[in-house]
Amino acid sequence: MNKINALFKIILLNVAFLASMAFATINFDPSNLVGLRYGPNLCWGGLVNTPIVWGQWVPQSVVGLRYTWLEPLQPLNYGEPLGFASAYLKMDAEVEVSPFYGGFRAGLGLRPFKVNPQIEFNFVYESFFYFKSNLEMVNADVSGGGHIAETWNSDYIFDNVWSSDNAGFDYAQLFDMSIDFNYSLPHGSVIGIGAHYVLSDISTDFEGKSYDYKRNIPVFSRDHIVEILSFGRFPVTSLLSLVYEGLYIKTGLLRSGGSVKKESLSYRMFLFGTHFTWMEGLSNFVVKAGVWKRNQKRFYNGSFAQQLLIQLEYKGYFSFPFHRNFSK
Repeated sequence: MNKINALFKIILLNVAFLASMAFATINFDPSNLVGLRYGPNLCWGGLVNTPIVWGQWVPQSVVGLRYTWLEPLQPLNYGEPLGFASAYLKMDAEVEVSPFYGGFRAGLGLRPFKVNPQIEFNFVYESFFYFKSNLEMVNADVSGGGHIAETWNSDYIFDNVWSSDNAGFDYAQLFDMSIDFNYSLPHGSVIGIGAHYVLSDISTDFEGKSYDYKRNIPVFSRDHIVEILSFGRFPVTSLLSLVYEGLYIKTGLLRSGGSVKKESLSYRMFLFGTHFTWMEGLSNFVVKAGVWKRNQKRFYNGSFAQQLLIQLEYKGYFSFPFHRNFSK
């Protein structure tokens, strides 16, 4: 029976990775620079993220549908593409499903100044349900109490999700507050940096120890997460651009009396690749490769090959009749 369950997990996981690609909710999305128009925007797509050699990194996969309304803060018509110095109010709503969780995101954004460099403020509420995938994790590396490196890896997670008593159906909600700075360069190039502060609240019976599959890091039921993102896009032709992104993510520290109940966990990631766009930004495909690394060596017991990543993204926008330049 255990062999049947293991085989079922492998089949389900591979089907999910091959059939679905996910929205990367915290990464740089270059398709926004060419696909978004003022007024309504409806798109679907996603991302698959996997290490070259499976081990410490948990592969990611999600499908999603997203609606975005951009209200210009200057006299512009709906359907016009974004300019180098745009000012707008943004309203977002998104649903997404993965093998581990499903839920929705909704938020507001504001880019108040028609200047370059640009500054944007965002607030996003996230609500997700774990599909019997919320696991009890080791969050403090203490003598006799287990080690984070033994549980913060794909082997532990895939051995326990969906069928094990160590996995549960739980509900999570997060409050994401962010600020982004973008600088437009000549010939359509863009570089930028963003900072997110996330409050996480997960309903769980596992003494507060859980896992955030979207951010690929263990968290407490009530935790705070800091994310620092750098990014850039450099057009080579009308169809091809070079892109990069760097991510630093860090969770909170929790002390109880004189002992550390939860350590502050963190890792870094850097990806570089190409962005293909066609049909006036309606279709976008991104291929990236890079590396990730945990900042504390004692929290990692894998090889360098397990730190190499490849990421594939697709995002397609639906055309509205009043969109400018979508058909000629």
